[in-house]
Amino acid sequence: MSKTAKVTTTAPAPFQTKQLKRKQFASTGDVHIQGDVLIATQLIVGGDLLVDGDLVAEEVFCLGKLTVTGDIRVQSLYVGQALDCGGDIEVEFLLKTGCNEIWMARMLELDQAKPGKDGTPFIDKLVHPAILQRDAHHEVFGGFGDIQALGYLACDVLDCHGSVQLDDVFDVVEVQYVGGHLTASEIQIAGDGNIKGEVFSETDITVTGSLFAGAVTGQGNIDAGAIHSHGDISCWGSLRATGEISSLNGEIHSGRWIATKATIFAAKYIKAGESVVAEKGMSCGNDYGILAGTTLRRSYWEAQAFISAPVKPKHILSGLFVADKKL
Repeated sequence: MSKTAKVTTTAPAPFQTKQLKRKQFASTGDVHIQGDVLIATQLIVGGDLLVDGDLVAEEVFCLGKLTVTGDIRVQSLYVGQALDCGGDIEVEFLLKTGCNEIWMARMLELDQAKPGKDGTPFIDKLVHPAILQRDAHHEVFGGFGDIQALGYLACDVLDCHGSVQLDDVFDVVEVQYVGGHLTASEIQIAGDGNIKGEVFSETDITVTGSLFAGAVTGQGNIDAGAIHSHGDISCWGSLRATGEISSLNGEIHSGRWIATKATIFAAKYIKAGESVVAEKGMSCGNDYGILAGTTLRRSYWEAQAFISAPVKPKHILSGLFVADKKL
């Protein structure tokens, strides 16, 4: 907790109603809406927000945990702790979790306001004291900054300090940061993706820019501008990139073929069910090897299980080398 934040002794009264339809709404306490929420401009909640229905607004600021049983459709969404959604999440601009009270106050320009006549500081006008206590003692239920949804997630920019777990598609233009793991039925990133933990998709992973991750696993195909992983890169289908494919501490494994216009590097094995093509070269760990055609008969290797690079790489364990094949 920030030294400038003062914890009040009296908790604000919770707010509860069946539906909420207003131009704007603000509460420092916990809020429970037993139906849909429609806010024309800003929705600001200093505690936890529970919506038993859909949430539609322009901007949403929730310092605690945000739980919505239906869909979320907003322009911008800022959550202090966890986000749980029973439907789809659509955010036109920025979706950010793990926001502390000082950052939220600056976004709302409350830090520029003068103290109240009773000496109340600006932070007391924004946040429930229980939220400050949770942050101070790291007592965050539901995972700090985590996002969970039974539907899809679509937004322009994502900055998530926890993990993201979806039952449907992950469709984001730019992933500035995911502090945990990313799991979805399909993953689509139109720009770059920066994920600290594992990226896992039940089907395909498509990244137009570069993907940086702790590990990458796809049960379909992987197609990216470039892939940089600390751990393994694995897919059941084909693995394709226009830039570098690198695993700093693991192996690269594809059920079908691996191909890039640049280089391939793995600290351990490079394994493909069919062919491996790296237009600018490939290399693996000294005590490991490169294997192609692991799912094919040896009589098919020359046509379907070749290893191609400008110079024949070391440690070829299976497959036939053919120079200068192109992606």
